[in-house]
Amino acid sequence: MRTVKTEHEIRWMPPLKAYATLNPHGWLIIDRKTWEITNVHHFDDFGQTIETLTIEKDGETKEIYSLDECETFTFELN
Repeated sequence: MRTVKTEHEIRWMPPLKAYATLNPHGWLIIDRKTWEITNVHHFDDFGQTIETLTIEKDGETKEIYSLDECETFTFELN
């Protein structure tokens, strides 16, 4: 697992082999709360990559972004 320090503590937990068919993307643990990654969209344009991850917890859905191939994450793009 990787831990990334930002204004939130975010760790990515990869999918488990036994559950890979149920959750192929894994989970993000944000401030000690586990969010399931339900979708990953990759965009590459002229050398700039953006990954958009859709995450869900208890029926609440959010999007989180990465500009460095999922090494760090942010909730806002400037």
